[in-house]
Amino acid sequence: MSYETRYGIYLRPDPATCWAVTQITQALRAQFGIVSASAFPPHATLIGNLATDATVSEIIDALTPVFAATRTFTVYNKGVVVHGDGFEYDINLSADLDSVNTQLSGLAQEVKRAILSLSRPVDDFLVTPVVDYEFAGHLGLASHDLMVDNHLTEEVGDFIADLPIAVPSSFEARWFSLFEFRADWNSHWWKDMSWRHMMSWQSH
Repeated sequence: MSYETRYGIYLRPDPATCWAVTQITQALRAQFGIVSASAFPPHATLIGNLATDATVSEIIDALTPVFAATRTFTVYNKGVVVHGDGFEYDINLSADLDSVNTQLSGLAQEVKRAILSLSRPVDDFLVTPVVDYEFAGHLGLASHDLMVDNHLTEEVGDFIADLPIAVPSSFEARWFSLFEFRADWNSHWWKDMSWRHMMSWQSH
């Protein structure tokens, strides 16, 4: 196996939302052996799986002006929704839960613009290259495991729906983080992926 380093730029939800995500993903791990969402810290992906020859300092330098200009804004959680064969919290919408949250999508676009020149092409298993990534705000609960084997999808959906877990209907987008990941990206990488936190920025 060939392990390579990649980077992710994430929005960190508030602690209560992080706790709800953690409880669900750990319950799915314990009950069904579903591990892909629990392999990550709770997050909304602004840019995921950045393959680059840049140094960490160069990545930080590219992102810092974006987050320095970011003002705190509200993110709304529509609740658990089906996405393909998986499940997620939908945080892509504005307060009316009908139109796109333009502040969140605009920030994701700014992050992509800042980092795109540092990215290099990849052709990995269930990985979207940065250049092709189209943002849709979400917090993953069950994903890659069910993408490769969906026989548990209906059962997992019923299980999530019956979990006695409360989640805030909104939170303030205040913290943004850079993570480093290592895995064999040509296989079921979420099963043995390791990560570490590199840097956080706080909005104003």
